Amino acid sequence: MRIVLLLLSLCTIGLASKNSKYLVKINETNWDQIMRGEWMVEFHAPWCPACKDLQKSWNAFADWSQELDVQVGEVDVTVNPGLSGRFLVTALPTIYHVKDGVFRQYSGPRDKNDFISYVEDKRWRNVEPVPSYKHPNSAQMGVVAVFFKLSMAVRDLHNHLVENKGVPSWASYSMFALVTLALGCILGFLIVMAIDYFFPTGARAAKKQQQNQKQQHAAPKKKENEGEKKKEDEKKENVQAKGKKDNKKTQ
Repeated sequence: MRIVLLLLSLCTIGLASKNSKYLVKINETNWDQIMRGEWMVEFHAPWCPACKDLQKSWNAFADWSQELDVQVGEVDVTVNPGLSGRFLVTALPTIYHVKDGVFRQYSGPRDKNDFISYVEDKRWRNVEPVPSYKHPNSAQMGVVAVFFKLSMAVRDLHNHLVENKGVPSWASYSMFALVTLALGCILGFLIVMAIDYFFPTGARAAKKQQQNQKQQHAAPKKKENEGEKKKEDEKKENVQAKGKKDNKKTQ
């Protein structure tokens, strides 16, 4: 009897964890495909209990994707940190509806039938789209994605130093703190240099002001000299013209 119950439990677990063949894996290299057509995309993590509870309904919903003419995708944020930053995923699971590049965050019940009616009855029309400054394909969200990748890389490096190299946690944190301070000092120095170059102060500002004054004084003199030269050229032309007339009279 125990063996039968064990087999039934294993079958149940296997069915619950089975992924739909219509479920599309979205990652940082192919995510832009969701900009075309209609999509429902779920962001999840393997360690998230709520994500595990949603898995069965989400795969059942994906099985209906052909009938609904919608594509269903999923994103593992643990291996795609850039996408979690690009979409500003702050809670798991997070679900987005996408229609021709317009993004809306889904906040309804997490059941297969609710997902189906959300698409079939076009309930997404009642949801405000993501504003332009938060659009995943915008330049600013691309920058956020880079920072999320960087933070994940720093965390992975910290775990590698502590778990594989045996470095104490305090030493790893101290190293990252020193690197952060050094980078901040370098960046601050570059910013100060740029400001001082474009907006000089003190002796450099006075020197630049003197140069501007000289240029301002030199400009009227230059115009005056050009005017005098023009007058002299006109006089020469008149004298030459008069000489030609005299020569014609004598001939």
